[in-house]
Amino acid sequence: MKFWPTATASFIGLAISSHVSAVVLPRCPAPAPAEVVAAPALEDTAGALKPSGVSPLLPWPTPSKAFCSPRCKPVVRKSWRKLSNSEKSKYIAAVQCLTKKKSISGIPGAKNIFDDFQGTHSEQTPTIHWVGHFVLWHRYFIATYEYYLRNLCNYNGAQPYWDWEHDNASGLDMDKWPIFNPSTGFGGNGPYKNGDNPFGIPDRTGGGCVPNGPFAYPKFTVNIGPGESTGYNPRCLTRDFSRPLMKWGSQSNINWVWDTPDYGHFTRRLEREPDFTIPNIHGSGHFGVGGALGTIGDAHNSPGDPLFYLHHANIDRVFWQWQWQKKNLPRSLTEVSGPIVPFDYDNLSAGNVTANFQINIGKLAPNAPLSALLNTQDFLCYTYEKP
Repeated sequence: MKFWPTATASFIGLAISSHVSAVVLPRCPAPAPAEVVAAPALEDTAGALKPSGVSPLLPWPTPSKAFCSPRCKPVVRKSWRKLSNSEKSKYIAAVQCLTKKKSISGIPGAKNIFDDFQGTHSEQTPTIHWVGHFVLWHRYFIATYEYYLRNLCNYNGAQPYWDWEHDNASGLDMDKWPIFNPSTGFGGNGPYKNGDNPFGIPDRTGGGCVPNGPFAYPKFTVNIGPGESTGYNPRCLTRDFSRPLMKWGSQSNINWVWDTPDYGHFTRRLEREPDFTIPNIHGSGHFGVGGALGTIGDAHNSPGDPLFYLHHANIDRVFWQWQWQKKNLPRSLTEVSGPIVPFDYDNLSAGNVTANFQINIGKLAPNAPLSALLNTQDFLCYTYEKP
């Protein structure tokens, strides 16, 4: 079964939300687009994190200053903690629905659509991290997941996000955070299990099967992996909380990522370095929850934990806020930069991505140029609730 319209005259004509109802936001004419600039991936000279309680962003723009498209009536993504119990239940039911829909990806171990997303991420893991298209590849991936929830599983809401910076500031222990509630959330940590910890994840506290909630075994299985394998290997969802790494997801660290002049600097700060002694907000949700033995901490198979999509929706929201609250709004909605090859910030192996650089997510959706993914209120047709 196909859920995407066929490309004809224009790729942008593939509006994800073309057949679904959506929340209507204030409309405005789109200004003339700024010149597309492929800025160099400059070296990050900011040094160590400089925590700050002050956001470097401007006050929120009024609708008259916002970019929008007459093609789009965007759905509004909200924080998980702000959803009603009924809304939470409907979202979880839609995720469970994806696990009952037949696979379309052709990936050997994929038995259902949920597996298709995990397997697609697994296959592309070596080329979608520490590159200029990292944040936009994942934006497209999450938006496509949202599309399948809405169009295949009759979910009427938008993809929620997990604002871990709020939970970190709450003073509550992780076990008490709403996202891990077994009745109205995603279940909690696994029991402690001895195992390999090659990267020295600090203070890991779990590693076993998630014992409760809607994604506990055998109601839910992770079918692909671990590691690079895409063969069928059904097993339980695991989590391995590391509270020190979870604390990386703080508002002060978000502010540090925001305090950047262009796309190239922003995306480099977003991922930073693959080093567990150097905080980065992207790693917080992966390794704060996944630790050494948890599913979401497996670089290839992290989408095997349904929390992946709420974590990355929040990463996307951080990017979205940075785009819309910068002084150079037109530029932030047209500019891309960063290496094509992972870690190639000096362009010794290849060049930088440009607006025409194409990404793909396998058979789940058409290929897309980066230029189509910068403004969420156009082709992708979603937005976030105003902070």
